[in-house]
Amino acid sequence: MIIGFINLLALLLSLSFLHGFIFRFLHKKHHVEKVLSGIVFGSICVVGMFSPVEFSPGVIFDPRSVVLSISGLFGGPIVAIIAAVIAGGYRLFLGGGGIYVGVTVIIASVCMGLGYRHCVQKGWAKINVWQLLLFGLLVHLVVILIFTRLPAIVVAGVMSTVAIPLVLTFTPATALLGLLLKDVENRLKTEHALRESELKLSHHLRNTPLAAITWDRNFYVTQWNKIAEEIFGYSAEEAIGEHATDLILKADSKAAAEVGQVFAALWEQKGGERSNNDNVTKDGRTINCEWYNTPILDDDGKLIAVVSLCDDVTVRKQSELIIWQQAHYDSLTGLANRKMANDKLDQAIKVADRSNKSIAFLFLDLDGFKHINDTQGHAFGDTLLLEVSKRLRSYFREVDTLARFGGDEFVIIVGGLDSPEKVDLIASDLVKKMAEPFKIGQETVYISTSVGITIYPQDASDPVAILRNADQAMYAAKNNGGNRFQYFTPSMQQSAVSRMALISDLRTALPRNQFQLYYQPIVDLVNGDVYKTEALIRWNHPDKGLIGPVVFVSIAEETKLILGIGDWVFHEASRQAARWRASLRPNFQISINTSPVQYKNDTFSVKNWLEHLKTLELPGDAIAVEITEGILVESGASVDKILFDFREANIQVSIDDFGTGYSSLSSLKKFGIDYLKIDKSFVDNLAPDSNDLALCEAMIGMAHKLDLKVIAEGIETAQQRDLLIAAGCDYGQGYLFSKPLPGIKFETLLKSIGGHFRLPS
Repeated sequence: MIIGFINLLALLLSLSFLHGFIFRFLHKKHHVEKVLSGIVFGSICVVGMFSPVEFSPGVIFDPRSVVLSISGLFGGPIVAIIAAVIAGGYRLFLGGGGIYVGVTVIIASVCMGLGYRHCVQKGWAKINVWQLLLFGLLVHLVVILIFTRLPAIVVAGVMSTVAIPLVLTFTPATALLGLLLKDVENRLKTEHALRESELKLSHHLRNTPLAAITWDRNFYVTQWNKIAEEIFGYSAEEAIGEHATDLILKADSKAAAEVGQVFAALWEQKGGERSNNDNVTKDGRTINCEWYNTPILDDDGKLIAVVSLCDDVTVRKQSELIIWQQAHYDSLTGLANRKMANDKLDQAIKVADRSNKSIAFLFLDLDGFKHINDTQGHAFGDTLLLEVSKRLRSYFREVDTLARFGGDEFVIIVGGLDSPEKVDLIASDLVKKMAEPFKIGQETVYISTSVGITIYPQDASDPVAILRNADQAMYAAKNNGGNRFQYFTPSMQQSAVSRMALISDLRTALPRNQFQLYYQPIVDLVNGDVYKTEALIRWNHPDKGLIGPVVFVSIAEETKLILGIGDWVFHEASRQAARWRASLRPNFQISINTSPVQYKNDTFSVKNWLEHLKTLELPGDAIAVEITEGILVESGASVDKILFDFREANIQVSIDDFGTGYSSLSSLKKFGIDYLKIDKSFVDNLAPDSNDLALCEAMIGMAHKLDLKVIAEGIETAQQRDLLIAAGCDYGQGYLFSKPLPGIKFETLLKSIGGHFRLPS
């Protein structure tokens, strides 16, 4: 009996391989596959029933229960029903006493297979050897139970001779068939997934916006898409079969070495690798590419291929380089800019700390550049800055950092100094070098430089302190006349702190009414009359006491506070002029000093001043405005308009400190200047037959020829007064007559002398 069952099972398993092949060929053709699978399963049952183990007429045993239960498990309802219909139909065709029991076995086997399938889909069961054995046992216990529906005599025989062999053979047969079909199914799924993966990869490689290249394990090209053709210039036919180093890295050993390192990393890490390389195209161009390399490994983890995605980033890299250069280099001179200089300073400090050496930080400012830029034009000034940068490059080493900080300011970082004393020679030569003439077009330009120097780590411990110290030293050099270098000293820091405090106090001085005007008489040297005075500002500081203009006016100009202060001076002097015209002389005039900053600022308006005079019912000649020669030299449209507005309003104009600047005679006539004030430096050393006397006589004579009046400042001795009177000077001012006085004391003085000083007859 067992031998018969084994023979049937051998046939069954052989036929099951046929189902596997059909399943393979029809994979993905779902409906055809299911129908044909059902037919195959049913046909296998029919073949099994061709030569069954016959127990008695009409009562047969065959492996249909094995086949149909497995068809339900793996094929699902459609496959199982088709197989059951075929098997059931043939069993009905055979007839016999066991016909209905046989059909019931068919139905039960299919139902149990479908039930197992449902449990697997729900996650309640798995398809493995132990659960398949249990499934086979249950199926065939049910089959034996169904056979109890046969006549009692037949059942007794079945139980004694058939039941145990059937369970012992058909149970493992069910598990074996299930495992075989599970293996076929798994292989098909794996093959399908692999084909899908290959198709997707092939599709992506063809359609990716990047160059997609696959290499074999020796890095010969096996795939080459259209973008790769566009980037490198080789067609797929030309590229496939070529080695990487011959194809895109030829004549570039460095790049070949780099790609060799990438390949080695792929071998070792078995993971993706990203790199950036310079590659060569078919026409010999060098391009910059970003590579994303992914290794393909076999089941043993060995490299069998590499998939590379490549992007030509040449244009992007060039753009990034341009952006980086714009962010770190000065567009005019090509020198490092402020940001780059700060970065270089940080690096230099780290190197100095490691090597135990010093850094010299030199801060340069060109003396007189603003005047050249204003008079010659910005294009000329830019050309000069470019020539300055070239000269600096020629003087310093490549390892030194040269930077343009902005405007006409440059910095040099000199590192690796064993002895800071070496900086003396560097700075001295630099000042001499910069004083040499520059050739700009057809013009020869002379310019000097002020250099501030600080040493790290002796003077400062961080970049902020270095910059601050060098800046302070540079201003010290400039304040000492320029064309020199100056080392930082601690006193400079204290001076800077004091200066910042002064600026802070100066910002609140005007709203707190801390300014006051003092007045110094301007004496008519013909008759001694006093009907003019110069208003001189003083600052009543709450802590420092009375501060003269020499201390704070330059700061007020730098901070633009001079604009508000200048307006206050005009308004206060105008009110005082109105009072003294009423109490002293009807033609009394007050001179006020003005700053070049006022004339160059768009907010300055003569109209506002004139409206104030109108409010006080004062004529324009109640006020005289003193300007410097520099305003005439640097005059532009806005300055010209202001000076013409003064003349139109009958406000007289004096040139202060005449003889120390560069004003031309044509400017004096053009703007209708009324007075020249001879600077105190010419008056100090006046003596008979002296050069200063000759200069004073010349200036007085020239002024009178131009119909200008002359005021001599700084008269302190009777001899100076007498020599100036003899030279024909019109007015005199100085301590010989009176020091500057507050308004009340000035008025008292004039009343005490009757409005005029006694002069020698």
